[in-house]
Amino acid sequence: MPIELLKLGFVGIISGLFSAFLAIRAHRDKKWWELRVEAYKTLIDALSDLNYYFDSKYLADITNQAISETKNNQLNKFWNEGYHKVRKAADSGSFLFSNEVNHALKNFMDHNRNDHHASYFEYLDSHSALINKCLESVVSSAKKDLKIKNILL
Repeated sequence: MPIELLKLGFVGIISGLFSAFLAIRAHRDKKWWELRVEAYKTLIDALSDLNYYFDSKYLADITNQAISETKNNQLNKFWNEGYHKVRKAADSGSFLFSNEVNHALKNFMDHNRNDHHASYFEYLDSHSALINKCLESVVSSAKKDLKIKNILL
């Protein structure tokens, strides 16, 4: 009889440890996924703001319309906040993002450093295309990277 109790106790301890291991692992994976979701969301929002900035400036330039001071201040705020968020995301590198996203962010940052255009129109057109390409790459990668993989909810 005491041997049977020891066997049952041993099985109980092993199953308890295994259950705790699974619960801790699921919690860690869920938290990591939530962190990546927030990082992708912040990056997509920042790229969207930059896209709005360049599209607004581009449209005003090709239609030859002046932008009001209020609107220009709002656009500059989009640029300042968006650019710094994208720069920080690019600096975080492969810690949070896929290789595709890192490559797109690197291209964006390198293009900004080595930026030489003959006219303001070319500058706006080039950046607008670059932002759109980067945004498409990030959204596509986010869809793939953020699928739930064996996370117990």
